[in-house]
Amino acid sequence: MRIIQTQQDMDSLHVSPLSPALFGHIQEYFTQLRDSFHDKDDPYFSLQPYGPIIILEAGDNLHDLNLVGLRREDDGFFGSCPEYVELYDLGNIQIYKIVVMNTNDYIITLFTQVGIHHKEAEQWLREQAEV
Repeated sequence: MRIIQTQQDMDSLHVSPLSPALFGHIQEYFTQLRDSFHDKDDPYFSLQPYGPIIILEAGDNLHDLNLVGLRREDDGFFGSCPEYVELYDLGNIQIYKIVVMNTNDYIITLFTQVGIHHKEAEQWLREQAEV
């Protein structure tokens, strides 16, 4: 799992095994958020008051994402009630964008690649995206 709150966090993804298409999509989304919440040129902008961008990776325990507020006691990712789940085709990969609204002012946005999680998670994501 990767947590993105600042441009520095985005820059650190350059050394990760993240797909270039996924990286570009997330960078564009981060830039949109920064531009809508803050001064476009502020090098210290952080998503901390608004909610992070989370990249879920293969092997993450989706039943316990306490680090980002999706508690084990509530079944983590599966106990969340997403505002929406969207499926994106980025050419060489498909990804899900999952938006969980904790309050009107705090939204967690999760991204994950299609096909990297266990069967139960993939089924849940597919069903959520179809709603």
